[in-house]
Amino acid sequence: MKKLLIANWKMHYGPIKAGAWIRAFRRERLPKDVDIAVAVPFVSLAAARASLGRASIPALAAQNVFWAEEGAFTGEISPSMLKEFGTEYCLVGHSERRAHLGETDEMVQKKAAALQKAGIIPVICVGETEAQRKRGEANKVVRAQVQAAITDLKMDGKVPVAIAYEPVWAIGSGKPCTAQEAKQMHEVIRVVLQKKLGAGADEIRIIYGGSVDLRNVSEYVTTTGIDGCLVGGASLDPRNFGLLCRAANPA
Repeated sequence: MKKLLIANWKMHYGPIKAGAWIRAFRRERLPKDVDIAVAVPFVSLAAARASLGRASIPALAAQNVFWAEEGAFTGEISPSMLKEFGTEYCLVGHSERRAHLGETDEMVQKKAAALQKAGIIPVICVGETEAQRKRGEANKVVRAQVQAAITDLKMDGKVPVAIAYEPVWAIGSGKPCTAQEAKQMHEVIRVVLQKKLGAGADEIRIIYGGSVDLRNVSEYVTTTGIDGCLVGGASLDPRNFGLLCRAANPA
């Protein structure tokens, strides 16, 4: 299974800067044995797609979605709308949306199922806060998030799924979770997946996110059980993200 690296721009880069980023990134010498995607704001999807042209690297990803196909949901974006841009991945349940916009486990579950039905790979974000970890609740919290999110997913081999473990306390803090701490939580997640999905669980990539940068990406991706990384601030510069992608695949 190839490692997966996803750049998450968050609320950065409108269409002009997004197009320039894609064009610059395409000039980078990119590894062939790593799947690479970039999660751009909705308004920048068209510019990113145009700058990609016929190229398939990086794959396009969205940062959010709504679970209905259409209707009176002002300001929301449906899976089929994302599909029109050739979007291959979509983040759901990012901790920033859970914290600032009230996203619940039930909402994440609906979004993930809707994306899979539309043929888009859901990247389900889970993770505990610092307070929850200090209280010894980290495993319990993450288990519950994963169990809820995968309730309606289908493991028929048609559309895969990815889980992104992002401890809230590590995101943007400059204090990343250690590779061994991440490995331990990934093992917890894998057990949940196996109990629910059986053998199909082994096809789900579990990636790590939270202050990933050029200094630590190699350690993460070479640690057993970590199938890639979700990269925030370190992905905003296309050259730096290109270096990071190469560091994730030294060969």
